[in-house]
Amino acid sequence: MILRIALRFSLAVAGIASTSQAQSATGAAPKFEVASIRPCDGKGGAGLKGGGTRGPGEGSVSPGRVTFACGSLVNFIQRAYILFANGRSNPPWFPPKIEGGPAWKDSDRYRINAKAEGNASPEMMQGPMFQALLEDRFKLKIHRETRAASVYALTVAKGGFKLRRVDAGSCTPMDYSQPAAPRQPDEKPVCGVGGFGRRGSLAFADIPAVSLDEFAKRLGGRLDRPVIDRTGITGLFDFHLEFAPDEATPGLRGPLPDGGDPNRPSDQTGGQSIFTALQQQLGLKLEAAKGPVEFLVIDHVERPTEN
Repeated sequence: MILRIALRFSLAVAGIASTSQAQSATGAAPKFEVASIRPCDGKGGAGLKGGGTRGPGEGSVSPGRVTFACGSLVNFIQRAYILFANGRSNPPWFPPKIEGGPAWKDSDRYRINAKAEGNASPEMMQGPMFQALLEDRFKLKIHRETRAASVYALTVAKGGFKLRRVDAGSCTPMDYSQPAAPRQPDEKPVCGVGGFGRRGSLAFADIPAVSLDEFAKRLGGRLDRPVIDRTGITGLFDFHLEFAPDEATPGLRGPLPDGGDPNRPSDQTGGQSIFTALQQQLGLKLEAAKGPVEFLVIDHVERPTEN
């Protein structure tokens, strides 16, 4: 199922500058007036005001207040330093890998309630203000660095490129910094509203009107390593792809709708691997390569004191 909201919360970042210096994006940003941090019972997501539950680290946001469900330090870092790093909602591309820190950064879970003075935006509270909270209460010190690492290079297959360009004027560019709004009858469709999903044991990509560079970044968020566009082809294209998820696509190996084993070999699903599907259906090829990859490195962190 294609969910536009999922497009806004998937895990890579565009438009955030890499740096080897210690990260301190809080600057003159407002801080929370009061915040409570309490350990959870280890059961993951917690029910939030308004009904329903949230996954680990997800939040409920209202004017001047945020509640983060039972999440790990890694969940909180992803939200504060990636999804809302610069006080705006960022595209959901392949997120920087988080390195360093103690083992409990993944296992310990906390529920955080915080209240801000004034009317700070949801993006500011979940980004720079949340960074300041983590740096104060968890004594977190973190920095970004970019180094050569394993990637996939997206190139044109021997059989030739099989997609036709889409008229750039046929859709409105997506603005990830703005909340999703219902489309009006007289409005053009928004470019790139689509994503990856599952139909039974097969996975699919249905992404209209995006560039090869954007498709590569979205694809990297589902594969076991980032994808870099090296086709040299410009313009917008409609991407429709069906394949069998396997070890190379960990982002699409969740439970099957029929309750079957999601880890069964791909040759038992009756579908093509992502590598074969790209070549035969789109005329594209993935090749193992080295390329620049961004990392978030934890230099120091401590368990917070309760209050």
